[in-house]
Amino acid sequence: MTDKQEEEPGKLSFPCTIGIKAMGRQAEDFEHKIKEIVASHTAADAIVKVSCRESNNGNYHSVTCEVRLENREQMEAIYQTMHDHPDILMTL
Repeated sequence: MTDKQEEEPGKLSFPCTIGIKAMGRQAEDFEHKIKEIVASHTAADAIVKVSCRESNNGNYHSVTCEVRLENREQMEAIYQTMHDHPDILMTL
């Protein structure tokens, strides 16, 4: 056995920076809600970049946060909180 374990393809190695995307109905404060959820599970400077996009008809909004995560538990907590939020319809 070596000191360095081989990583399985497709598995995340922490710490890492990933994009977490949330989609919901168009609302003025949707971006703020997403950033607030992500920030509640990470360090103050963990959000690297935020991008927003509106659907063609303007009915839906998506927010992607590029976020620096220290461990899998942070990622799972963010996704669970988003899943439980009534304004968030889907996450990627």
